[in-house]
Amino acid sequence: MHQVEIRQGNRSDKCWVPAGYNLLKLLKEKGFYLDSPCGGRGFCGKCKVRIVRGDVTKNQCLPDEMGHLSFIERKGGIRLACRVEVNEDLVVELAESGQRDAAILTDGKSDVALNPTVVKRYVELPKPSLDDQDSDVDRLEKALGAPGKLYLNVMKDLPEILRDNGYKVTAVFFDGDIISVEAGDTSHVKYGVAVDIGTTTMVGFLMDLATGRQLDVYSAINPQRQYGADVITRTDFTIENENGLDVLSGLVRDEINNMLKAFCQRWGINPINIYHMTVVGNTIMMHLFAGLPVKHIAVSPFIPVIARKLELEPWRLGLNMCPSGRVTILPMVAGYVGADTVAAILASGMAEKDELALLIDIGTNGEIALGNRERIVACSTAAGPAFEGAHIRYGMGGVKGAISKVRIIEDRVEYDTIGGEPARGICGSGIVDAVAQMLKAGIVDVAGRMKSIEEAKSELPISLANRVKEMDGKPAFLIASREEGASDDIYICQKDVREVQLAKAAIASGIHILMKEMGVQHKDIQKVYLAGGFGNYIDYDHAADIGLIPAELRSKIVPVGNAAGAGAKMALLSREHMEMTERIRQRMRYIELSSCPDFQTVFVDFLSF
Repeated sequence: MHQVEIRQGNRSDKCWVPAGYNLLKLLKEKGFYLDSPCGGRGFCGKCKVRIVRGDVTKNQCLPDEMGHLSFIERKGGIRLACRVEVNEDLVVELAESGQRDAAILTDGKSDVALNPTVVKRYVELPKPSLDDQDSDVDRLEKALGAPGKLYLNVMKDLPEILRDNGYKVTAVFFDGDIISVEAGDTSHVKYGVAVDIGTTTMVGFLMDLATGRQLDVYSAINPQRQYGADVITRTDFTIENENGLDVLSGLVRDEINNMLKAFCQRWGINPINIYHMTVVGNTIMMHLFAGLPVKHIAVSPFIPVIARKLELEPWRLGLNMCPSGRVTILPMVAGYVGADTVAAILASGMAEKDELALLIDIGTNGEIALGNRERIVACSTAAGPAFEGAHIRYGMGGVKGAISKVRIIEDRVEYDTIGGEPARGICGSGIVDAVAQMLKAGIVDVAGRMKSIEEAKSELPISLANRVKEMDGKPAFLIASREEGASDDIYICQKDVREVQLAKAAIASGIHILMKEMGVQHKDIQKVYLAGGFGNYIDYDHAADIGLIPAELRSKIVPVGNAAGAGAKMALLSREHMEMTERIRQRMRYIELSSCPDFQTVFVDFLSF
């Protein structure tokens, strides 16, 4: 057995583990957050730690670590946690996680006519007597005039609530069922929560169901990210580990409980007065949240356990709200077009208009929908991780210190970071900017090939040429340096450009195939709704310059913010909009791109810039 001391910020922990124990696995088990988009497979290079004490340092890096660590990092004891086996006592330091510093998009339109599924009615019951020996349940139902299903846990508390309050109580209904009976008149106290569970981030909205007002917002990094940046890696984790599904389900439910606790503390709310929660996310995220297996979604023909709207009781999920309330997972369409896309379509209003609209939501996955009130076709592309920074050498999420804007002006490189802090890496919007600007400056050609050092010296201004280096035998362009105040030298490498090419080609191909399926041209599309954080922050001209969005559509772009979250709020506040989500699902036709005979040809055509 060996002792490992772990330090991260103000937190430290000591534990004993058997020889050969994997350090990344230990860090996760102890609740320390460490980004590992590849799920510990050793090829993302993000799970860096510093070995403060122990001989497993410096020159003992494994071969597959060498490409991810600079000479200075190796000399400073930096290792990839997934490649460290504990064979001696260690002291390990982790950088601050930055989870709470993420720039997570929370805004989204959700103005609706208030008509929630939760209804409260105050009643005064006649007291029992020898002449009136109705049971407590019968007495309540007679007073309400409309008997509904009454749950066992509600019946247990009913006798004391009635007698302690002079038979003056408030009944709480959900779609006709009585989910709670409360002392006195609480008809004005009624709360709900809408939650958007993204692959990378989570956002929750506290809503006053009595007034329709949004009271609060909570955002966080999805804690499942430490088990992989994408849904396939997380699916593999549930298959390869006996308790993997329980681990991932537990992580997201715990974070939602943190959300509920924060709401209740900030607003002085009793958790039992939160009666309804609507939840959206991609199909795999919804299955993981519900504790449903996902292994069959990951393999052809990509079949989910359920796609229609699903209602669950909070107590079964361990959520700290009204136990007999409801958690509604909005309807999904297919294995890779989920409730978030349905909610975004609802929020955009495209399903209620005659005009033809295109919806693009680029998150960790890329979902695309094209249609109007008549019909909607949709597809999904595996484009997101590059734009979330997962497959980019110096990539990172949208947290403080991430380069979010890049400009190459004549012979100068300028950039902005989130929070104005020293550059630590580059996020999705910065990656799109950088590639577009490198293309314009001639550092990258239309085929995506970067100029070599020799070519740069003869063809580029000297200040730009000096930024072209060699990394892993390939060209790399310096975006930010330590000398300029960055925490590290930050490059865009040749491999990064290839990742962007693959991602943008996937999105562009999806748009092309949906247009072909509908038999329409660019001129027929009136609106292009860009949803999600990435769609909100990118420079539209730069996105069009690299071919991520068709150039013919750049003037039609309308940012709709967190449309998935907005749709979740709309369904929470209005039963009509809740019913509309099911109609949207029934109207949608999913196109599986991998089964399209011309997809590969179209994809290759869109690879060039």
